[in-house]
Amino acid sequence: MHSRPANTSGVTRRSLLQQGLAIGGAFAATGLLGACTRDGNRADETGPLNLVGWRFAPEIVEKHVRSFEQLYDEKCKYELVSGEYPSVVETKLIGGESYDMFYAEESHFERWLEGGWTRTIEGLPGAAEMAAEKLTKVAVQSLSTRDGKLAALPYYSGHLAFFYNEEHTSKLQNFAPPNTWDEVLDVCREIKSRGIAKYPFISSWGASWAFMSWALFGMWYSEGEPVFDEDFKPTFGDGDTGFTKVLKWCKQMYDEELVPPDILTYLEEPLGMYQSGAHTFMIRNDYDQKVLNDPAESKIPGAVKNAMMPGASRETYAWTSGYLMGADAPEDRTWNLLKFFGGKAKDGEFHVSKRWALDFGLGTPWKELAEDPEVIAAWKKWRDLEVTRKQGEASRIRAVAKALWFPEWDTEMMTNVQDYIQGKTQVGPLVAKLATKADELRERNP
Repeated sequence: MHSRPANTSGVTRRSLLQQGLAIGGAFAATGLLGACTRDGNRADETGPLNLVGWRFAPEIVEKHVRSFEQLYDEKCKYELVSGEYPSVVETKLIGGESYDMFYAEESHFERWLEGGWTRTIEGLPGAAEMAAEKLTKVAVQSLSTRDGKLAALPYYSGHLAFFYNEEHTSKLQNFAPPNTWDEVLDVCREIKSRGIAKYPFISSWGASWAFMSWALFGMWYSEGEPVFDEDFKPTFGDGDTGFTKVLKWCKQMYDEELVPPDILTYLEEPLGMYQSGAHTFMIRNDYDQKVLNDPAESKIPGAVKNAMMPGASRETYAWTSGYLMGADAPEDRTWNLLKFFGGKAKDGEFHVSKRWALDFGLGTPWKELAEDPEVIAAWKKWRDLEVTRKQGEASRIRAVAKALWFPEWDTEMMTNVQDYIQGKTQVGPLVAKLATKADELRERNP
């Protein structure tokens, strides 16, 4: 049987708390430090498998759970977490709860492994072949630990995409998708002045893990700004970088009321607002274009087009979310669960991954599934696949997310950027503060 690798980094559940690495200080408020010393042994390895996930199509997930149970003659309990998923789950783990399979973003793969709550899937039957041949290279990078061990199977893959509302842009003379963010600004000014849209641009700028952070990293990468180098040192400290340029652009859009005045409060995807036809441009997850063009839900079906990200490099942020295995999970049974949700089941079918692709447009890093004629035909109905392909090639993962300290920096970054956009601080001190914070965290936890 494969066992979880020994923790040789010196990082433990206790040290994650003592070093102040809890997301947004969530752990400090829990009073659960003493609970971090649970024995880690499952009391009943024949009982139901425990799955914990964030709030996405939970009623469909329940159906998938039932299908898994039937195919494998198993029992499985599904726990749905609402709100700030990473911090809620981490707090539960610190309190002594354990799970067999987790949903997770790449920013928590390493962190939860080092905390002793999860394990890698390195060495499990078929895992090496999956990584070497069946999954895309960029997905394997996302799904692996810093030392190259496969940590998870894919939930889905995606990237930040740039959308425009053709019903608005068709009213402009000789419109072409903007090549730079300055061009976006100019077009937004024209659209507002002509009364086509009151707030031409919209995005997810709420201070939450999958919203403002993802939007900013997508824009930073589009300007060729790496933010952190391969040693996780900040690249933006001198202030004269794409990092600063993007921040100034966001504030300009806010000051000129080219974005909704409450945009900083959005903790849900503003898809319904865009579906209403009230906005022209949007950056959001590539798969969101499906629901934006859905005639059953949208007032502008077919009018939402995807284009390459504006910016100096035209790059964007790409990611692969995953399914992690619990540290104390019954190995064979949980590996079946991971493969059912994150790959092929024993009957050779992509039960969950294909349904996500067809029903919600979620991307897949499985080469075979991405070439499935049914999937390709479905995707062509609501987006330009050639643009999607080019943007996928012009994308980069957020490698720094594997640093144990990154969630703390990320949370502080979002809060401070919001303060800057609202005029509470200046960009120079903000950039210096964020660079200094990254250096301090990195030195404390290399």
